[in-house]
Amino acid sequence: MGSIIGTMGCSSSVPDRRSEKVIRAAILIQNWYRFTKARIEMRRRYALSIFQSIEYADEQDQLQLSNFFTFMLDHCTHPDSVSHIIASPGASEAVDEGLCLTEFEKKIDVPDSYYGPRLSFPLTVEDANALLHAFRNEQMLHARYVMQLLCETRRVLKELPNITRLSTSYSKEITVCGDLHGNLDDLLLIFYKNGLPSEQNCYVFNGDFVDRGKNSMEILIILFAFLLIYPNNLHLNRGNHEDYIMNMRYGFTKEVWKKYKDYSKQILCLLQDVFSWLPLATIIDSKVLILHGGISNTTDLDLLNALERNKLKSLMRPPKTVRDGQDQVKETVATTRASKHVAKQNPAGKTQHISSAGTTEPPDLALEEWKQ
Repeated sequence: MGSIIGTMGCSSSVPDRRSEKVIRAAILIQNWYRFTKARIEMRRRYALSIFQSIEYADEQDQLQLSNFFTFMLDHCTHPDSVSHIIASPGASEAVDEGLCLTEFEKKIDVPDSYYGPRLSFPLTVEDANALLHAFRNEQMLHARYVMQLLCETRRVLKELPNITRLSTSYSKEITVCGDLHGNLDDLLLIFYKNGLPSEQNCYVFNGDFVDRGKNSMEILIILFAFLLIYPNNLHLNRGNHEDYIMNMRYGFTKEVWKKYKDYSKQILCLLQDVFSWLPLATIIDSKVLILHGGISNTTDLDLLNALERNKLKSLMRPPKTVRDGQDQVKETVATTRASKHVAKQNPAGKTQHISSAGTTEPPDLALEEWKQ
Protein backbone atom coordinates (compact mmCIF):
# COMPACT_ATOMS: atom_id res chain seq x y z
CA MET A 1 0.00 0.00 0.00
CA GLY A 2 2.84 2.28 0.92
CA SER A 3 4.57 1.62 -2.38
CA ILE A 4 1.40 2.44 -4.27
CA ILE A 5 1.06 5.79 -2.46
CA GLY A 6 4.71 6.54 -3.14
CA THR A 7 4.30 5.82 -6.81
CA MET A 8 1.22 8.02 -7.04
CA GLY A 9 3.02 10.90 -5.31
CA CYS A 10 5.99 10.65 -7.68
CA SER A 11 3.79 10.59 -10.77
CA SER A 12 1.84 13.70 -9.63
CA SER A 13 5.05 15.72 -9.16
CA VAL A 14 6.14 15.28 -12.81
CA PRO A 15 3.30 17.41 -14.30
CA ASP A 16 3.96 20.03 -11.61
CA ARG A 17 7.61 20.29 -12.67
CA ARG A 18 6.60 20.46 -16.33
CA SER A 19 4.05 23.21 -15.69
CA GLU A 20 6.66 25.12 -13.70
CA LYS A 21 9.08 24.91 -16.65
CA VAL A 22 6.35 26.07 -19.01
CA ILE A 23 5.60 29.08 -16.80
CA ARG A 24 9.30 29.95 -16.52
CA ALA A 25 9.72 29.66 -20.28
CA ALA A 26 6.67 31.86 -20.85
CA ILE A 27 8.02 34.48 -18.43
CA LEU A 28 11.42 34.35 -20.12
CA ILE A 29 9.86 34.80 -23.59
CA GLN A 30 7.72 37.63 -22.27
CA ASN A 31 10.77 39.36 -20.82
CA TRP A 32 12.69 38.99 -24.11
CA TYR A 33 9.69 40.35 -26.03
CA ARG A 34 9.32 43.36 -23.75
CA PHE A 35 13.05 44.04 -23.84
CA THR A 36 13.07 43.88 -27.65
CA LYS A 37 10.01 46.15 -27.92
CA ALA A 38 11.58 48.64 -25.51
CA ARG A 39 14.84 48.64 -27.46
CA ILE A 40 13.01 49.20 -30.77
CA GLU A 41 11.00 52.02 -29.23
CA MET A 42 14.17 53.60 -27.81
CA ARG A 43 15.82 53.44 -31.23
CA ARG A 44 12.74 54.97 -32.84
CA ARG A 45 12.69 57.86 -30.38
CA TYR A 46 16.41 58.50 -30.77
CA ALA A 47 16.08 58.39 -34.57
CA LEU A 48 13.15 60.84 -34.44
CA SER A 49 15.06 63.13 -32.10
CA ILE A 50 18.12 63.11 -34.37
CA PHE A 51 15.96 63.73 -37.45
CA GLN A 52 14.17 66.65 -35.80
CA SER A 53 17.46 68.14 -34.62
CA ILE A 54 18.87 68.00 -38.15
CA GLU A 55 15.65 69.35 -39.66
CA TYR A 56 15.31 72.25 -37.25
CA ALA A 57 19.03 73.03 -37.40
CA ASP A 58 18.79 73.28 -41.18
CA GLU A 59 15.84 75.65 -40.97
CA GLN A 60 17.48 77.69 -38.22
CA ASP A 61 20.61 78.03 -40.36
CA GLN A 62 18.42 79.20 -43.24
CA LEU A 63 16.70 81.73 -40.99
CA GLN A 64 19.97 83.08 -39.57
CA LEU A 65 21.43 83.40 -43.06
CA SER A 66 18.32 85.23 -44.21
CA ASN A 67 18.46 87.56 -41.21
CA PHE A 68 22.12 88.31 -41.92
CA PHE A 69 21.48 89.24 -45.55
CA THR A 70 18.40 91.22 -44.54
CA PHE A 71 20.53 93.23 -42.12
CA MET A 72 23.20 93.79 -44.78
CA LEU A 73 20.62 94.90 -47.36
CA ASP A 74 18.95 97.25 -44.89
CA HIS A 75 22.09 98.88 -43.51
CA CYS A 76 24.87 98.54 -46.07
CA THR A 77 23.21 99.13 -49.45
CA HIS A 78 21.07 101.70 -51.18
CA PRO A 79 17.43 100.47 -51.38
CA ASP A 80 17.10 101.21 -55.10
CA SER A 81 20.17 99.20 -55.98
CA VAL A 82 18.80 95.94 -54.57
CA SER A 83 15.08 96.27 -55.14
CA HIS A 84 15.26 93.94 -58.13
CA ILE A 85 17.18 91.35 -56.10
CA ILE A 86 14.72 91.02 -53.23
CA ALA A 87 11.64 91.05 -55.43
CA SER A 88 9.66 87.85 -55.31
CA PRO A 89 10.10 85.47 -58.25
CA GLY A 90 7.75 86.15 -61.10
CA ALA A 91 6.51 89.40 -59.57
CA SER A 92 6.65 91.16 -62.91
CA GLU A 93 4.32 88.53 -64.32
CA ALA A 94 1.87 88.52 -61.44
CA VAL A 95 -1.61 87.40 -62.30
CA ASP A 96 -4.14 90.19 -61.89
CA GLU A 97 -6.62 89.57 -59.07
CA GLY A 98 -9.43 90.64 -61.36
CA LEU A 99 -8.65 87.95 -63.90
CA CYS A 100 -11.80 85.89 -64.19
CA LEU A 101 -12.28 82.28 -65.17
CA THR A 102 -13.49 83.07 -68.68
CA GLU A 103 -10.21 84.89 -69.41
CA PHE A 104 -8.29 81.81 -68.32
CA GLU A 105 -10.36 79.76 -70.72
CA LYS A 106 -9.49 82.15 -73.54
CA LYS A 107 -5.78 82.29 -72.78
CA ILE A 108 -5.08 78.63 -71.94
CA ASP A 109 -6.36 75.88 -74.18
CA VAL A 110 -6.83 72.33 -72.93
CA PRO A 111 -5.79 69.95 -75.74
CA ASP A 112 -7.88 66.96 -76.73
CA SER A 113 -4.96 64.73 -75.77
CA TYR A 114 -5.45 65.69 -72.09
CA TYR A 115 -7.07 62.77 -70.26
CA GLY A 116 -6.89 64.16 -66.72
CA PRO A 117 -9.82 65.52 -64.67
CA ARG A 118 -11.74 68.48 -66.07
CA LEU A 119 -13.11 70.85 -63.44
CA SER A 120 -16.15 73.09 -63.58
CA PHE A 121 -16.82 75.72 -60.96
CA PRO A 122 -18.36 75.76 -58.42
CA LEU A 123 -16.76 72.44 -57.52
CA THR A 124 -18.70 69.42 -56.36
CA VAL A 125 -17.82 66.31 -54.37
CA GLU A 126 -17.62 64.42 -57.69
CA ASP A 127 -14.86 66.82 -58.81
CA ALA A 128 -12.89 66.17 -55.62
CA ASN A 129 -13.27 62.40 -56.05
CA ALA A 130 -12.10 62.72 -59.66
CA LEU A 131 -8.99 64.56 -58.45
CA LEU A 132 -8.26 61.87 -55.85
CA HIS A 133 -8.67 59.12 -58.45
CA ALA A 134 -6.45 60.95 -60.96
CA PHE A 135 -3.66 61.58 -58.46
CA ARG A 136 -3.70 57.97 -57.30
CA ASN A 137 -3.02 57.07 -60.92
CA GLU A 138 -0.21 59.67 -61.12
CA GLN A 139 -2.13 61.95 -63.49
CA MET A 140 -1.73 65.73 -63.46
CA LEU A 141 -4.30 68.51 -63.39
CA HIS A 142 -4.02 70.85 -66.38
CA ALA A 143 -2.55 74.31 -65.74
CA ARG A 144 -5.80 76.08 -66.67
CA TYR A 145 -7.75 74.25 -63.97
CA VAL A 146 -4.92 74.78 -61.49
CA MET A 147 -5.01 78.54 -62.01
CA GLN A 148 -8.79 78.64 -61.81
CA LEU A 149 -8.66 76.66 -58.57
CA LEU A 150 -6.05 79.00 -57.08
CA CYS A 151 -8.06 82.09 -57.99
CA GLU A 152 -11.19 80.66 -56.40
CA THR A 153 -9.21 79.62 -53.31
CA ARG A 154 -7.77 83.11 -52.96
CA ARG A 155 -11.27 84.58 -53.17
CA VAL A 156 -12.46 82.37 -50.29
CA LEU A 157 -9.34 82.88 -48.13
CA LYS A 158 -9.54 86.66 -48.40
CA GLU A 159 -12.86 86.55 -46.54
CA LEU A 160 -11.41 84.65 -43.57
CA PRO A 161 -9.98 86.20 -40.39
CA ASN A 162 -6.42 85.68 -39.18
CA ILE A 163 -7.70 83.37 -36.45
CA THR A 164 -10.43 80.86 -37.26
CA ARG A 165 -12.78 79.98 -34.40
CA LEU A 166 -14.48 76.57 -34.38
CA SER A 167 -16.88 74.80 -32.06
CA THR A 168 -17.45 71.11 -31.46
CA SER A 169 -21.13 71.85 -30.89
CA TYR A 170 -21.50 71.83 -34.68
CA SER A 171 -18.97 69.04 -35.37
CA LYS A 172 -18.71 66.32 -32.76
CA GLU A 173 -15.13 65.66 -33.79
CA ILE A 174 -12.49 67.86 -35.41
CA THR A 175 -9.44 66.12 -36.84
CA VAL A 176 -6.18 68.10 -36.70
CA CYS A 177 -3.41 67.07 -39.12
CA GLY A 178 0.20 68.20 -38.98
CA ASP A 179 2.88 68.58 -41.64
CA LEU A 180 2.12 66.73 -44.88
CA HIS A 181 5.25 68.02 -46.65
CA GLY A 182 4.30 66.85 -50.10
CA ASN A 183 3.61 63.23 -49.12
CA LEU A 184 0.41 62.35 -50.96
CA ASP A 185 0.31 58.82 -49.51
CA ASP A 186 0.00 60.28 -46.01
CA LEU A 187 -2.98 62.40 -47.03
CA LEU A 188 -4.69 59.50 -48.79
CA LEU A 189 -4.10 57.28 -45.74
CA ILE A 190 -5.63 59.92 -43.46
CA PHE A 191 -8.71 60.13 -45.68
CA TYR A 192 -8.90 56.32 -45.91
CA LYS A 193 -8.81 55.84 -42.13
CA ASN A 194 -10.72 58.93 -41.05
CA GLY A 195 -13.02 59.64 -43.98
CA LEU A 196 -13.15 62.43 -46.53
CA PRO A 197 -13.93 66.00 -45.40
CA SER A 198 -17.66 66.63 -45.20
CA GLU A 199 -20.21 68.55 -43.19
CA GLN A 200 -20.03 65.82 -40.55
CA ASN A 201 -16.25 65.30 -40.77
CA CYS A 202 -14.34 68.48 -39.97
CA TYR A 203 -10.58 68.88 -40.55
CA VAL A 204 -7.89 71.38 -39.60
CA PHE A 205 -4.62 71.10 -41.56
CA ASN A 206 -1.93 72.91 -39.62
CA GLY A 207 0.51 74.15 -42.27
CA ASP A 208 3.57 72.83 -44.09
CA PHE A 209 1.64 71.27 -46.94
CA VAL A 210 4.55 71.58 -49.37
CA ASP A 211 8.32 70.99 -49.78
CA ARG A 212 10.45 67.86 -49.32
CA GLY A 213 7.91 65.45 -50.84
CA LYS A 214 7.33 65.04 -54.56
CA ASN A 215 3.54 65.61 -54.55
CA SER A 216 3.18 69.01 -52.92
CA MET A 217 1.13 70.35 -55.82
CA GLU A 218 -1.32 67.47 -55.67
CA ILE A 219 -1.79 67.96 -51.93
CA LEU A 220 -2.55 71.66 -52.41
CA ILE A 221 -5.04 70.94 -55.17
CA ILE A 222 -6.90 68.37 -53.04
CA LEU A 223 -6.99 70.58 -49.94
CA PHE A 224 -8.05 73.67 -51.89
CA ALA A 225 -10.74 71.70 -53.70
CA PHE A 226 -12.27 70.47 -50.43
CA LEU A 227 -11.93 73.98 -49.00
CA LEU A 228 -14.09 75.32 -51.84
CA ILE A 229 -16.64 72.53 -51.41
CA TYR A 230 -16.76 72.66 -47.58
CA PRO A 231 -15.50 76.11 -46.53
CA ASN A 232 -17.02 75.68 -43.05
CA ASN A 233 -15.65 72.19 -42.46
CA LEU A 234 -12.10 72.20 -43.79
CA HIS A 235 -9.67 74.77 -42.39
CA LEU A 236 -6.06 75.56 -43.28
CA ASN A 237 -3.37 77.27 -41.20
CA ARG A 238 -0.25 78.75 -42.71
CA GLY A 239 3.06 77.08 -41.88
CA ASN A 240 6.62 78.29 -42.29
CA HIS A 241 6.91 76.38 -45.59
CA GLU A 242 4.05 78.30 -47.17
CA ASP A 243 6.73 80.82 -48.10
CA TYR A 244 8.31 81.34 -51.52
CA ILE A 245 11.85 81.72 -50.11
CA MET A 246 11.56 78.42 -48.23
CA ASN A 247 10.06 76.82 -51.35
CA MET A 248 13.11 77.75 -53.43
CA ARG A 249 15.35 75.88 -50.99
CA TYR A 250 13.25 72.85 -50.07
CA GLY A 251 11.93 71.69 -53.44
CA PHE A 252 8.42 73.00 -54.07
CA THR A 253 9.46 75.67 -56.57
CA LYS A 254 11.42 73.08 -58.52
CA GLU A 255 8.42 70.74 -58.50
CA VAL A 256 6.12 73.41 -59.98
CA TRP A 257 8.68 74.29 -62.67
CA LYS A 258 9.06 70.64 -63.59
CA LYS A 259 5.33 69.85 -63.74
CA TYR A 260 3.93 73.02 -65.31
CA LYS A 261 6.86 74.43 -67.32
CA ASP A 262 5.36 77.23 -69.49
CA TYR A 263 2.82 78.25 -66.85
CA SER A 264 5.02 77.76 -63.80
CA LYS A 265 5.71 81.48 -63.26
CA GLN A 266 2.05 82.39 -63.21
CA ILE A 267 1.21 79.46 -60.94
CA LEU A 268 4.04 80.29 -58.53
CA CYS A 269 2.90 83.90 -58.41
CA LEU A 270 -0.67 82.87 -57.67
CA LEU A 271 0.52 80.43 -55.02
CA GLN A 272 2.57 83.15 -53.35
CA ASP A 273 -0.55 85.27 -53.06
CA VAL A 274 -2.71 82.35 -51.89
CA PHE A 275 -0.16 81.46 -49.21
CA SER A 276 -0.21 85.03 -47.90
CA TRP A 277 -3.99 84.83 -47.38
CA LEU A 278 -3.93 81.58 -45.38
CA PRO A 279 -5.21 82.03 -41.79
CA LEU A 280 -2.56 82.00 -39.07
CA ALA A 281 -4.26 80.02 -36.31
CA THR A 282 -7.38 78.13 -35.26
CA ILE A 283 -9.13 78.12 -31.88
CA ILE A 284 -11.52 75.30 -30.94
CA ASP A 285 -14.17 75.89 -28.27
CA SER A 286 -12.19 78.91 -26.99
CA LYS A 287 -9.87 76.40 -25.29
CA VAL A 288 -7.59 74.75 -27.86
CA LEU A 289 -5.15 76.91 -29.84
CA ILE A 290 -3.76 75.41 -33.05
CA LEU A 291 -0.99 77.16 -34.94
CA HIS A 292 2.19 76.16 -36.69
CA GLY A 293 5.51 76.40 -34.90
CA GLY A 294 4.28 76.64 -31.32
CA ILE A 295 3.88 79.52 -28.88
CA SER A 296 5.89 81.36 -26.25
CA ASN A 297 4.91 82.93 -22.94
CA THR A 298 4.47 86.25 -24.78
CA THR A 299 2.27 84.97 -27.60
CA ASP A 300 -0.40 87.59 -28.16
CA LEU A 301 -3.59 86.61 -29.97
CA ASP A 302 -4.82 90.19 -30.27
CA LEU A 303 -1.63 91.18 -32.07
CA LEU A 304 -1.86 88.07 -34.26
CA ASN A 305 -5.42 88.94 -35.16
CA ALA A 306 -4.50 92.53 -36.03
CA LEU A 307 -1.75 91.67 -38.52
CA GLU A 308 -2.27 92.34 -42.24
CA ARG A 309 -1.29 88.81 -43.11
CA ASN A 310 -1.43 89.24 -46.89
CA LYS A 311 1.51 91.67 -46.73
CA LEU A 312 3.75 88.94 -45.33
CA LYS A 313 4.64 87.19 -48.58
CA SER A 314 7.69 85.73 -46.87
CA LEU A 315 8.45 85.60 -43.17
CA MET A 316 12.11 85.25 -44.08
CA ARG A 317 12.06 88.84 -45.30
CA PRO A 318 9.03 90.82 -44.11
CA PRO A 319 8.53 94.12 -45.96
CA LYS A 320 9.65 97.29 -44.20
CA THR A 321 6.12 98.61 -44.14
CA VAL A 322 5.11 95.63 -42.02
CA ARG A 323 8.12 95.88 -39.71
CA ASP A 324 7.67 99.61 -39.28
CA GLY A 325 3.95 99.15 -38.68
CA GLN A 326 4.36 96.69 -35.82
CA ASP A 327 4.56 99.49 -33.26
CA GLN A 328 1.33 100.94 -34.60
CA VAL A 329 -0.35 97.54 -34.32
CA LYS A 330 0.88 97.16 -30.74
CA GLU A 331 -0.50 100.60 -29.88
CA THR A 332 -3.86 99.64 -31.39
CA VAL A 333 -3.92 96.39 -29.39
CA ALA A 334 -2.93 98.25 -26.23
CA THR A 335 -5.72 100.80 -26.77
CA THR A 336 -8.23 98.02 -27.32
CA ARG A 337 -7.15 96.24 -24.17
CA ALA A 338 -7.25 99.46 -22.17
CA SER A 339 -10.87 99.98 -23.20
CA LYS A 340 -11.63 96.37 -22.24
CA HIS A 341 -9.97 96.98 -18.89
CA VAL A 342 -12.23 99.98 -18.31
CA ALA A 343 -15.24 97.90 -19.32
CA LYS A 344 -14.19 95.34 -16.74
CA GLN A 345 -15.22 97.78 -13.99
CA ASN A 346 -18.80 97.47 -15.24
CA PRO A 347 -20.34 94.17 -13.99
CA ALA A 348 -22.61 94.04 -17.03
CA GLY A 349 -19.64 94.20 -19.37
CA LYS A 350 -17.14 92.09 -17.46
CA THR A 351 -14.29 90.85 -19.68
CA GLN A 352 -11.26 88.64 -19.16
CA HIS A 353 -8.17 87.97 -21.25
CA ILE A 354 -7.43 84.33 -22.02
CA SER A 355 -3.71 83.82 -22.50
CA SER A 356 -2.22 81.41 -25.02
CA ALA A 357 -1.49 78.97 -22.19
CA GLY A 358 -5.21 78.74 -21.46
CA THR A 359 -5.10 80.63 -18.14
CA THR A 360 -7.09 83.71 -17.25
CA GLU A 361 -5.08 86.85 -16.64
CA PRO A 362 -5.87 90.56 -16.51
CA PRO A 363 -5.43 92.43 -19.83
CA ASP A 364 -2.82 94.78 -18.39
CA LEU A 365 -0.52 91.84 -17.53
CA ALA A 366 -0.17 90.85 -21.19
CA LEU A 367 0.41 94.52 -22.02
CA GLU A 368 3.25 94.65 -19.49
CA GLU A 369 4.81 91.63 -21.23
CA TRP A 370 4.85 93.59 -24.49
CA LYS A 371 6.45 96.58 -22.76
CA GLN A 372 9.20 94.36 -21.42
